Parts: sequence; structure tokens; C-alpha cells
Amino acid sequence: MPFPTISINISGNVIAAYAAVVSTITGVVQFFNYRRDRARVKVSVGHRMQIMGDPRYSGKTLTIVTVTNSGRRPVTITTVGAICRYPHNHFVVVECQPRLPHELTEGKHLIAILPHPVDIDFSTIESWEAMDAVGNRYRLHVASWYSRTMSRRKWRKDWKLNVAAKKQAA
Repeated sequence: MPFPTISINISGNVIAAYAAVVSTITGVVQFFNYRRDRARVKVSVGHRMQIMGDPRYSGKTLTIVTVTNSGRRPVTITTVGAICRYPHNHFVVVECQPRLPHELTEGKHLIAILPHPVDIDFSTIESWEAMDAVGNRYRLHVASWYSRTMSRRKWRKDWKLNVAAKKQAA
């Protein structure tokens, strides 16, 4: 007894539409995986804080900068500091726990401690910043965008004048 033959005709348009839908879905899933798996570093600052139980800081008020990795990728933090508005100098916080450079894995944090009194005027701070080993900067802006923009323009102008002066001296 002969077997029945089945004939299926699939047009090229149907295959192309199916491939387009599957590739679009794959692209969207890959994009969300990329966004989910990257390092996300958050910088936060607390003023007039106290550490209890440590004799080094008894009776002192502190400014504490907390750097937290809320992403999935580990990131190595190398520097914590602040960018100040023109003409004040930027500064780096040296006392960090754990010591820098430090690798922050998912959900881990480090703190940078600035004991008071220090000779820094906190009203001149443009933004607090943490930098990783690759050179990425993670910022917490304090000043308004207009103030930051004008300060950066003045820093850039000052830098160009210094470069021109060095070229003339050479």
C-alpha cells in the first residue's frame, strides 16, 4: 500500500517575516541583558556624621562618602574625591575603608571619611566623584547644572591660557 504524500508550500515572505520577528525579539533580550549586567556605581554623601566605637573619631563630626556597586559586574574603585567650582582646587579623600584600590562586587560598598574640621568650603563643591580602574567616573552632582557649566568653561579657559603661556616660554 502506497504511503500518502503530503505537500507543504512555504513562501519566502513567510520565512522572512518569521526571521524578522525572531531576530527583533533576540535583539531586545540582548539589550536588556546588557543593561542589567553592567556595573552601576552610586555615590552618596552624608554630612555631620559620627562613628561610634572607634577612638580615632570620638567627638569628631565627619563627612562620609559612600560608593556602592548596585550592578552585577565587579568594578575596581581607585579614587574618591570632589570636583570644586572655579577657582577652588579639586581634592581626593585619602582615608577610605577598605583601602583603595578596592574591587566592589555586586551589592558591596566602600566609605571615604573626611574628618572635620577641614579647610574645605563645602559650598564650593561642584560634584562628588569616584573613579574606577578603567577611567570611568561616577558622580553625585551637588551644584546646579548652570553653575557646573560656567565653572567648567572657566577651568577650560584657564587651562588654555596656561598651555599657551607654557608654549611661549619654551
